[in-house]
Amino acid sequence: MKKILLMITLVLGLNVLAHAQTKAHRNPEQRAERLTKMLSAKLNLSADQSTKVKAIFLARATQLQTIKADTADRKAHRAQVKNVLANTDKELSAVFNTSQKEEYTKLKADIKSKFGKRGRFGKGDVARNGKRFHKNPEQRAERMTGMLQKKLNLNADQSAKVKAIFLSRAAHVDSLRSAQPADKKFDRGAFKEVKQKTDKEISAVLTADQQKAYEQLKAQRKEHHKNRKDVMAPAEGK
Repeated sequence: MKKILLMITLVLGLNVLAHAQTKAHRNPEQRAERLTKMLSAKLNLSADQSTKVKAIFLARATQLQTIKADTADRKAHRAQVKNVLANTDKELSAVFNTSQKEEYTKLKADIKSKFGKRGRFGKGDVARNGKRFHKNPEQRAERMTGMLQKKLNLNADQSAKVKAIFLSRAAHVDSLRSAQPADKKFDRGAFKEVKQKTDKEISAVLTADQQKAYEQLKAQRKEHHKNRKDVMAPAEGK
């Protein structure tokens, strides 16, 4: 049930091929605007740089949309996309100053280093040295509890209860994986139910202020997830 947790490859789609689909159907203008805002914030671009970067992303989005519509051969599609990404990378670098180029390179390296790693609640499979391993329920529950303990300042009693909730969820997810490995629709629907149940149980453990922080944390992760989808070029236009 590898897709039950909705794994999204974490690769900056400026020069790395990824094959994830996005549910958002944004037009080239919208995608260019979103990516420009992201780089403007990360690299502190000037108004003139932002204008140039948006034009580059707009051209890229349009080209990728055309490739998707006209290229049926998957191998040819990948080659064309790779070429567009390489050209985009060169054009962007020409707009940046020295420090921005360094930061841009670090940004790409940072996201590429997260390739295969989990970025959302419940993701226990991690890629390491090109291979995958599965953290057991106890390990996943411990990791998730530690994260919430830090973000929400949980006390000892809350942490114990939250860990029990995550442990139950992890065991349930593993059970679903074993029972229905091929039924994707069932997997996704079942996981959604488990996740909703987990959210309710965790909220019941938190104080009012912690509940607000928890909702904000989920919203931030959802937005971060959308941004990652937008920078994965092969998903352009899908």
